[in-house]
Amino acid sequence: MKNVSSPNYADLDFNLDFANFNPEEIEVDETINAVFVVDTSYSVSTYINELNTAFNDFTESMQKSHVADKLFVSIIEFDKKVRVSSGFRPVGSIPVMDFSKNLGGWTSLYDAVFTGLKNSLDYRENLENSGVETKTLLFVITDGEDNSSKNPASKVKQIITKLKKDEKSAFSFTSVLFGVGDQANFEKAQLDMGIEHLAQIGTSGDEIKKMIGFISQSISSVSAGKSLTPVF
Repeated sequence: MKNVSSPNYADLDFNLDFANFNPEEIEVDETINAVFVVDTSYSVSTYINELNTAFNDFTESMQKSHVADKLFVSIIEFDKKVRVSSGFRPVGSIPVMDFSKNLGGWTSLYDAVFTGLKNSLDYRENLENSGVETKTLLFVITDGEDNSSKNPASKVKQIITKLKKDEKSAFSFTSVLFGVGDQANFEKAQLDMGIEHLAQIGTSGDEIKKMIGFISQSISSVSAGKSLTPVF
């Protein structure tokens, strides 16, 4: 990898316990690392139950799927604060989630995505040093614009831009922003952070299930060596 994990992170507090799975204990040649960056600000309370149900259905189905042995999942939650619910762990060890437990105030979207990306790249580097190839999928789920991050969207964009310019990483990293509801600035957030794909969805149970279904299909496609071309 060509210095994609080299940006300066000193101005953001990463004193967080990711507790990523030990690369030396991985028994496959390639992993799929899916990081979920999930908005848990107060405004998501209108659909939080639907998100809980859909995400836990996703986990259960992936645990039974043909990709279970190589799928690793990390979960980052955010409101004003950024919390690590899980570092990268085998999907079989991901617990039942209840995002409503951490409902909070403002929206530190950029800090949360920045945190998820940093851990993704650090862990990716550790895996590659252990002889394990990896594909990384970043899924950001939010219903509002950033209003409390310490870092600008441009720092996220810097990381993603470096990844996409690297010949090897360009085909093994994909990012999707799911804008939930009718907030008008999702496209701006996507472009400002350099996230590759945007899908805007409603807050109904059916729409949330559709989003999670797309994520499941994306993981299966990437596992089969196909490019992720969102049709949502």
